[in-house]
Amino acid sequence: MMSLDDLHDLARQGRFDALLRTAIRVQTDDPVRQRFQQGAAALKRNDAFAAVAAFEDVATLDPAFPALWDALASAYRRDARYEDCVAVANRVAPTRQLRYETAMSLLAQGDAAEALAVLEANLAEDPDHAASWFTSHAPVLELHGVDAARERLDRATACAGANGKYEGFRAAYALLAGESGAHELVRTHVAAHPARRALVDGVSALLPHCPQPPRLFGLSASLLRYALAQAEQPGLVLEFGVRRGTSITVIGHAAGQPVHGFDSFEGLPVSWGSAPAGVLTTGLNLPPVPANVTLHAGWFDDTLPPFLTAHPGPVRLVNVDSDIYSSARTVLTALIPRIQPGTVLVFDEFIGNRSWAEDEYKAFAEYVASTGVRWRVLALAPFTKQVAVVIEG
Repeated sequence: MMSLDDLHDLARQGRFDALLRTAIRVQTDDPVRQRFQQGAAALKRNDAFAAVAAFEDVATLDPAFPALWDALASAYRRDARYEDCVAVANRVAPTRQLRYETAMSLLAQGDAAEALAVLEANLAEDPDHAASWFTSHAPVLELHGVDAARERLDRATACAGANGKYEGFRAAYALLAGESGAHELVRTHVAAHPARRALVDGVSALLPHCPQPPRLFGLSASLLRYALAQAEQPGLVLEFGVRRGTSITVIGHAAGQPVHGFDSFEGLPVSWGSAPAGVLTTGLNLPPVPANVTLHAGWFDDTLPPFLTAHPGPVRLVNVDSDIYSSARTVLTALIPRIQPGTVLVFDEFIGNRSWAEDEYKAFAEYVASTGVRWRVLALAPFTKQVAVVIEG
């Protein structure tokens, strides 16, 4: 039977993933442990919505359950409930995992300075915490520039047991900088390791469309605001994939015009990588959004055609946050007559995932092949996997 002492030990050691694995695989008849087990299993299969429900039940039944608050904060963050994640962390004793979840939530909310302060607290406690060094490169990029950010990546890769993907980030930034030693970094530290290649391969595919070094960002909100500032072509501002409303709130505040968001609010229509269909659901709950934002609930196939009939004219900016190929293809195909020179397209999961070449990137490549448009990269955020491009003709 799963021992609470075992879970307490793993929690004290800061081994959150090991704790989840232990909770999942051990049989138990205790209803509280069973509910925690269900939450842990949901979290491991990327079903944050179900994980939140399970861990909230455990919080009601036994608020002292080992690592409960770490788990609930993680579930809130992965469910894009960032304010709830921060609130949990603020009302219980800090742990390394809670600080990490808080920092990730603050980054998603666009607060680089506070996120960095939280990560620095982790590093003060554990100077060899590789994940904190790695994650901190994103706010440092925003606050202190790319050279300082890359120093953080160097420090992350030097930590014992560091995730191999950090080497991929080091190589990707070197490629983006046009450094002569970039390809040697790829050959030495990335090429033979498929799990490290995703970001490097994605960046390599984009380099021919970077006539000048693109702007680099560490935060999603910063890239979105920059993309809007570059989108001078008058027209519609659209987002596809709203979920909890984080990005469309940024867009709404920065656009200076009406914004339209499209989402089923039922989650992904098909599986995506290891995530089953239905993940990223909000339980059909629509998020609060700025007054100039209108939400269109339903599948893109159903909601986009009548919207376009009622709203003529070109598009100024499109934020494609649909994740999967089929949804991105639906959007880009429908918008072919509306995308004009000067239109800016932002893709939220364009590079960095193992399946990047089969997802939003593939849909865009097919759009380019079918239309013959010319385009260039405006901005990248390697940490968030976002890319902004402008259509040139």
